[in-house]
Amino acid sequence: MIPLQRVDISAHAQSLLTRWTQRVESAGATGQAARELWGDAKAPKKHVRSALESMARGAVRCMYCDDSRGTDIDHFEPLERAPLRAFVWVNHLLACSFCNSNTKNRKYPVDAKGDCLLVDPTAEDPADHLTLRLSVGTYDPLSPKGEETIRVFGLNRSELVKGRVDAFVRACSILRDWHGLRQNAPSEADRVAQALLDSPFIDVVHAMTRLKPSVAAIVVGQATVPALDAWRAAHSLSFRVGQPRVCGGAADADCIDDTLADDDHSCQGRAGGRSNDERVITMQNYGLTWTDPTGTPCSSAVAYDEPSAQDRKAALESGGCTSVEIVAVRPGELPEPRG
Repeated sequence: MIPLQRVDISAHAQSLLTRWTQRVESAGATGQAARELWGDAKAPKKHVRSALESMARGAVRCMYCDDSRGTDIDHFEPLERAPLRAFVWVNHLLACSFCNSNTKNRKYPVDAKGDCLLVDPTAEDPADHLTLRLSVGTYDPLSPKGEETIRVFGLNRSELVKGRVDAFVRACSILRDWHGLRQNAPSEADRVAQALLDSPFIDVVHAMTRLKPSVAAIVVGQATVPALDAWRAAHSLSFRVGQPRVCGGAADADCIDDTLADDDHSCQGRAGGRSNDERVITMQNYGLTWTDPTGTPCSSAVAYDEPSAQDRKAALESGGCTSVEIVAVRPGELPEPRG
């Protein structure tokens, strides 16, 4: 499990979800009413799914196990417990069918104060509560919330443990290949990097970047340490908890395009509304465009955080490239070469 950026949905989509919440209230605000209305809510679910898929890593991975495709919209706080949150944007996450139906299902453990004991990866960093043992592929809890998260989401089920062990071996090999390509074939290195970022079990790579230098050689092997250090500088996932980003127009790189018609009105613009959750993960991605020494227009095949983008720009310029520009990009998108 890794931290994820929750984007704000448009004002139109928020208005639509609010109207459906009012329907739940009018129907008695029961779990049964919420479930029946959610089943009929074709248009709101299209908006929610579109936004969630823009937040998911790689090939729309499950936000809990980081392995399978996220096929289901999960209500983090179950409908039976909180029927009036059935259409609340911050209560939606994307899950695979196994995590949604077979493990989490309707579980929602709380402590003595009534506070949730499950990690919401869109509102906090899971690493505050969980630590991944890379050599054996299992999660260990760092807190009661971590312990319940492992149990409820089945994070240590056998197929995930084996998948992480295999992913760790692959990641070490891929990092060494990527590191060797950086000097002589930077474009190919970028493609290798993006393939790794899009692969299942990105939580393994994320955990590798968090290794302390004093133990990195023991865990990944001395031959991989230089590659890991370079990767950490260039591609480590950069997250911070802060205010949610508001979709305020085309200039906002993470706006969700409001193109889905609802059951009452056509979409009206892209003015955004702020979610009710003030603790969300925010991250801005950047790509680069440049002209190589042969005069060929090029662009990066992987997204960077801002410091890494600046480092990449400096490396390109020192290698004789010209017209190097840093471009803000949407998640999942990269700039085209400028000829």
